[in-house]
Amino acid sequence: MSEQPNNSGQTPPSGVVPSANLPPVKLSPPPTVPPLGESEFAAIRHATDRYQPLRRAARVAKSSSIITLFIGITAIPLVLFWPSWDSALVTLGLCIIGVVEYKGSGRIRRAETNAGAFLAKNQLALLGVITLYCVVQMLTFSTGAIKDAAISPEFRSELGGMTSVDKTIDSQIDRYAPMFYYGFYGLVIFVSILSQGGMALYYFTRRRHIEAFNAQTPQWVRQLLTETKQFGGAGS
Repeated sequence: MSEQPNNSGQTPPSGVVPSANLPPVKLSPPPTVPPLGESEFAAIRHATDRYQPLRRAARVAKSSSIITLFIGITAIPLVLFWPSWDSALVTLGLCIIGVVEYKGSGRIRRAETNAGAFLAKNQLALLGVITLYCVVQMLTFSTGAIKDAAISPEFRSELGGMTSVDKTIDSQIDRYAPMFYYGFYGLVIFVSILSQGGMALYYFTRRRHIEAFNAQTPQWVRQLLTETKQFGGAGS
């Protein structure tokens, strides 16, 4: 068989197939190498597990701050319509403590070492405000105001000679009013000690979880959790 000339007029060497007749070459993509290995995934899983107590504590602090702020804000109209220095101080204290609690929730979410102690002291401050208010109410208690509320001076004058009715009502007030009054505020103090004291203890114990997370979590994992919004500010 005679050799055919190519387009340039030259005859290709014998045994060489023109490139135009070669089949297309299929290039396989290079093997995909995952950016993270099993050890890195294990580090992420362990860091996530260590972070769960901090996440729960941050949620508790945020919920507590919202409740405290709600009580403080709703008490403002009462102070405006029935002003008193003790109520005004308590309302202001509740609002401040609520704001501090909210900021503390962000600190513990960011795994700051002193966040637990910060929140615990805030709860003790709330306990102090509640206790002070209750003590002031008990020290300033008087049965005279209750007697006037039960029977106004005008109505007493209308009773005229019915002094037995006055004495009966007054004796009942003198007997039971202090019992209910002191009992109520004493109960509030007791419940606050259990509630705020328990919250303070809970926050204090978060320190070991924070230290464990910071000591055992690589910086790149912390950065990854931040970028994926697993932890950060209080609003996340």
